[in-house]
Amino acid sequence: MFSHLPSLNGLRVFEAAARHLSFKLAAKELELTPTAVSHQIRNLEAHLDIPLFIRHTRAVELTAAGQTLYETSRQVLRQIDQTLTGLGVGNQDLTISAVHGFAALWLAQRLPYFQRRYPDIRVAVSQSETPASQDADILIAREDGSQPGNLTLPEQFGIYASPAYLGRKHPHQTLMHVRRPGSPGEVNWDCWQKEHGKFRDAELLEFDREDQLLQAGLAGQGLALTSSLLVSAQVEKGWLKPCLPEKVLSGPGYLVATTQAADAKRQVKLFLDWLAEQAGMTPTSS
Repeated sequence: MFSHLPSLNGLRVFEAAARHLSFKLAAKELELTPTAVSHQIRNLEAHLDIPLFIRHTRAVELTAAGQTLYETSRQVLRQIDQTLTGLGVGNQDLTISAVHGFAALWLAQRLPYFQRRYPDIRVAVSQSETPASQDADILIAREDGSQPGNLTLPEQFGIYASPAYLGRKHPHQTLMHVRRPGSPGEVNWDCWQKEHGKFRDAELLEFDREDQLLQAGLAGQGLALTSSLLVSAQVEKGWLKPCLPEKVLSGPGYLVATTQAADAKRQVKLFLDWLAEQAGMTPTSS
């Protein structure tokens, strides 16, 4: 039974070469040399005693037999992969539940760098003001001192505005912040003015979330008192500029924790190490 079947690895190499119609691109995908791919294809053709490719000087094309084998092998390999994934073998899914501001303004800006470094890991991010362990491998919440974690991202608050706003003269300033009554360690304009003094002839504009505040700042609507961590991508791109950069306030950071079931997962450790690297920190054990 199955006496004519070639090696699974040979079929995997053939499927990639047939899909790309290129030994070079297949080699790049499989992290092999083009010579190794060519050798695998020739071994497969010799085993089957059937030519699978027509080789031109700078290109290849499938023979009729090669096209038939490609369609079948692609379907079978996909079914095998789906079966193994269902059994939990080689599962590289990573689920993250993070508070809204961090997910939208920091993580979403930098996650493509993680994906390019680890393309085999599939990341799903959900946003919640109360990240729950049943929903994710990794939880990222505002630090309140009540929970242990693997990593804490420290936070400072400063004043930021768009270049357009800073380039205009204003009869009075518009001060903007996120209002969270009762939130532990809330940082607002009252805190800033107690520490650094008051703006004269200023009006206050309040928002419910950081992404709303930053959109208003980008639109040139006023001075935003906001998180230096969350605004960093906009500052790097020159869309917002710090005002009075020597004057800042400390605030609650972000606590990163793993769920117990996820601690042993390779992708969780890689993400924590990457997150610490991005923040210029060293992860601590939970």
